[in-house]
Parts: sequence; structure tokens; C-alpha cells
Amino acid sequence: MTALFKQIKTTYIYHWIIWIILIFFKLIMDYSVFGNLLFLMNIKLFIIAIILFYINYYLVLPFIIRQSPRKIIIITVSLIAVYVALMIFFMPPMPKHMPMSPNDFPKKGKMIPFQNGISLYDIFFRIGIFSIVFSTLLFFLDKWVENGKKIKALEFERQSSELKILREQINPHFFFNALNSIYSLSIIKSPDTPRVILILSDIMRYVLNNKNGYKNNLNDEISNIKKYIEIQSIRFNKFNNMNYEFYGNFEYYEIEPLLLLTFVENAFKYADLKKGPLNLKIYMENGLLDFRITNFYEKKHSEESNDSKLGIENTKMKLNLLYPGKYQLDIDDNGSEYSVNLKLQLN
Repeated sequence: MTALFKQIKTTYIYHWIIWIILIFFKLIMDYSVFGNLLFLMNIKLFIIAIILFYINYYLVLPFIIRQSPRKIIIITVSLIAVYVALMIFFMPPMPKHMPMSPNDFPKKGKMIPFQNGISLYDIFFRIGIFSIVFSTLLFFLDKWVENGKKIKALEFERQSSELKILREQINPHFFFNALNSIYSLSIIKSPDTPRVILILSDIMRYVLNNKNGYKNNLNDEISNIKKYIEIQSIRFNKFNNMNYEFYGNFEYYEIEPLLLLTFVENAFKYADLKKGPLNLKIYMENGLLDFRITNFYEKKHSEESNDSKLGIENTKMKLNLLYPGKYQLDIDDNGSEYSVNLKLQLN
């Protein structure tokens, strides 16, 4: 009962607004013409109109649209034929005298005789045709709005499913790259290996705790990136050409988890620090996140290149789904240097 009341209140409230406007307009018109509201007759008229309206709206039209196209044509033609036959059958005889001329029409304020009764002809023609046309138009308008909502809901569900798949795909990709770093340290028997494993466990905990689809505090995301950089700094400790800059009030903003980390891990995975430095800059000012990372690299193997493209393409799809019209992504590859510049408007 509560659900039905809510549906009437939210979905069909404009029906009642239209009825009230029509009733008010009809009363004013009658008063301006006849000098009387003709209240009793108008109440009868609108009760019949409302009954015919909702019989057509809730019973006839839903029954018709459930049929096959051929049956719809047959039913529609049959109803029109019955309607015309009834209208002709109940049509009142033509008056023997001529209609009232404009000069004989009573002045405003003078009440003219008017029959308050409503004939079957009025029901089948004057009131009926109005109710049928009015209810048919509103019925298909409501269906159009309802179908629009369903399409939006399906599109939202599709995007949610697509985003969930993308979130699941990025985690194994990240873990494999991080484990490769630990593997490299274990080969040279680095004393920093236990420390790197501990940092990686923190990153893994962060990744696993952020698979619920909610956006994360940007400051936490930056902290996670710094932990990943720390692992890579230990791995490349013989090079001192890695430069990082972080500037802005990161704690006031939220971002999709692991969105930036894809570009960071991709840069470290393929970086050739012998050829040139790796530069990372993350600025946050007036709600605009400016992310820049560049690295030099040797020519990639085709398998590694495809793996890199998968992570980048997934990130692009996430940006399109989560931040449409709110980002600008520029990726440049000149054959030896790879750069990424992402500008992202955050709320």
C-alpha cells in the first residue's frame, strides 16, 4: 500500500495537476460564458472523464501493447468501429430551429437555461474522445520516460560491471610488477629485501582494501605511491637520477584508487636510468590535479609492450567512466623517452 502511494505521489502526480488545471479552466470558461460555474454538471463531466481516462490508461492500452503487431491493428480498428457505431447510435436528432445568433446570445451575467444531465452521446463522443486521446498521449509519454529510465539504469549497470572488471584487472598487473622488483633484489641477495617485502605488504593491504568501488582520499593515494617509489628506489639504489615533486593540499580531495599508480609502475618497469632520469611531479591546486611523469627506456619486447598497453588502456577506460569531460590525458612516445601528463578536475 505504501509502495502504491509512493508511485502515485512521485510518478503520476502530474496527472492530478493536469486534471486540476483542466477543471479550473473549464469552470472559469463556463462562468465567463454563462455567468455560472455549472459546478454540478462539471463535476459529473470530470468524474466520467477521469473514469474513462484510467480505464483506457490502465486496462485498454496495456492490453493492446502486449499483443502482436497484427493483433494490435485488428483490435485498434475494431475499437474504432465500435466507437463510431455507438456514437452514431446515440447521436441526438438535429434541432428543427436554427442555432442562436450572436445578437440573440445573452449578455454576461444573465443565466441561460442549461441542462445539467449528461447524455450517452456526451459520454461516447464529447467526453469519451477527449479522455481517450488525452490518456493515450500521456500513456505513451509515461512509457517513453519509463523506458528512458530503464535505459539509463541498464547503462549504469553496464558501466558498473565494466568498471568492476577493470578494477579486478589492475590488481594482478600491479602485484606482478612489484614481485619482479623483489625478485631482482633477492637475486643479488640485497639486505633490503625484508624491508621491501614489508613495504609491499602495506601496499597490498591498501590495494585489497580499496576494491569496494569507493573513491579514496588523495593523500592516502599519494602515500601509497611514495611507498611504491621507495621500493623502486631501493631496487635502483645505484642511480641517483630519480626526481619527485609533490605539492598541494591532497587531503581535501578524493580520487579513484590506484588510478595514478598505473602510470608510475609503468614508468619504473621500463625505465632505463642509464639513458636519462625518471621525473615525477604531482601538483594539486584549486581542485585541478596535474600529474606528470617521464622516463627513458630501451626498446620493449612485444609481450611487455602489450602488457603495458593493457594497463594504460584500462586506466583510460576508468577515466572515461568516472571522469567524463573532467580530464585531459596526453601521452607522448618519441622512441626513447615516454611521458604522461594527466590533468584531472577533482571535487
